[in-house]
Amino acid sequence: MTTTNRSPIKPLNGGALAKPVRSTQMNLSHYGHRVLQVAFGQTAKAIRWLTPAVCVLCRQTHPSTEAICDDCDQRLPRNQVPCPRCALPAAGRTSTTILNPCTHCQQHRFYFAKTHAPFLMQAGVRDLIHLWKFQHQPQLSPLLASLFIRAMSPTPPSPSPLLLVPIPTQWRRQLQRGFDHTRVLAQAIAATYPHSLTVKPWLRHTRSGATQHRLNRSARWHNQHERFAVNARVQGCRVVLLDDVMTTGATVNAAAAACLKAGAKQVKVWCFARTPEPGSPLTRYHGGLCNGEAHHEPSLRKPNAR
Repeated sequence: MTTTNRSPIKPLNGGALAKPVRSTQMNLSHYGHRVLQVAFGQTAKAIRWLTPAVCVLCRQTHPSTEAICDDCDQRLPRNQVPCPRCALPAAGRTSTTILNPCTHCQQHRFYFAKTHAPFLMQAGVRDLIHLWKFQHQPQLSPLLASLFIRAMSPTPPSPSPLLLVPIPTQWRRQLQRGFDHTRVLAQAIAATYPHSLTVKPWLRHTRSGATQHRLNRSARWHNQHERFAVNARVQGCRVVLLDDVMTTGATVNAAAAACLKAGAKQVKVWCFARTPEPGSPLTRYHGGLCNGEAHHEPSLRKPNAR
């Protein structure tokens, strides 16, 4: 009798017979995942349709996920051609004169190298900051951080690590507001660049006294002597000071001087908005004046009431 050589039957859990089973399972799993994605997407659309977002400025509903609508975003006053050192806007400044120091820089000795202030303290920006600081809405911090970051793009902060040091808020003001607004803003900005920015609250007030927003422009400069103390670990670091609004530059200048005295390698300034000089055509907003003296006072009117 002759025997026939036959290949052994392979088990179902291996070889070619098992492949269609695994492929079918994978296809079903992928199909189910896609169904869930579509279902979640449709649910999110339905929620947005049933409860659309309301812009915090114009109070109109809008499809965006931001706290402000696209129209109000586009109308926010940008600091188009600022002084590179102090970010002061000038109506007559052009791209050919941007490298020249402005008259403000010539009148004062600044200890910081550069200022990035993408917005002007007027119109919608003023309303946003008042809502954020004085009407107890810290949830607007991610919005301000997003606006700041978009204005800085496409240039990232730095390929090497930077210390982002918020200008500290006096403890009485923190109690009134319920949060330290500059520190919260710094954390929201740094969250986008975790490898480039590290938030360090290494500044502290050395004395209490009249808050800056209650002083006129000249008194602000005389109120800065030895105003801040700095953590000694700032030595050799590249520091970025963060504040919400720069009016005269006196506060950030005092902080920058303290950082350099403690051994910081370099100091730059980031602030969300810059206040134009009094009398400048850029100070007009909503038919009124932003005089650069009391811009921190809470506004009693409804933002952009229509």
